Amino acid sequence: MNVAGGVRPTKGYLFELKKRITFVEKGCEFLKMKRDHLARELRASIEVLRGRRTDIENRLEKVYDELATAYLSLGPSEVKSQVDSIKKTLEVDVLPKSVMGVYYPFVKILSKPEIEGKMDITLYKAAQSIFEIFDELVSVAEFEARVEKIAEELGKTNRKVNALENIVIPSYKRIIKYIENKLEEEMLEEFVRIKLIGGVQKRQKE
Repeated sequence: MNVAGGVRPTKGYLFELKKRITFVEKGCEFLKMKRDHLARELRASIEVLRGRRTDIENRLEKVYDELATAYLSLGPSEVKSQVDSIKKTLEVDVLPKSVMGVYYPFVKILSKPEIEGKMDITLYKAAQSIFEIFDELVSVAEFEARVEKIAEELGKTNRKVNALENIVIPSYKRIIKYIENKLEEEMLEEFVRIKLIGGVQKRQKE
């Protein structure tokens, strides 16, 4: 790679580049810390999510069995009629929450459906089971969004670290080395020139 193009081989520019690379290296270290923290957070979150999904799937399977029993006992028409006694709609407020600067949605439940009329005990039991896991369903969905956002940010951070380590920092180091070599060459040439002039002046005096 040719590093000479547009490079000023001066002490001032060398000093400026060394300040820049120090800043870039510190930024790279910070990004590495962020990457490592996000990676730990992602691993822990995935583990938690895996357990919560298993639990919610088991509970949903139980609810499905209860609903199936209600359908067999009452019939589809009666189930639909009694389900109409469930009033009020779901109201939620979605707020931003963050971890290491990564924002994900936090769902706050403002109101949930309620059973206001009479309902067959079989269907009532199934409805109550659904209401009992409702908060957990919302929480799992929220946690999935959190995991996705963390994974996305981890990918971005890792790409930045790779770019700095493999492209930006090596490029700065090559330019710095080039300038240092040029300055050394100039110093050597100046030394030789001074020695030559000194030798000529000495011979002239003789």
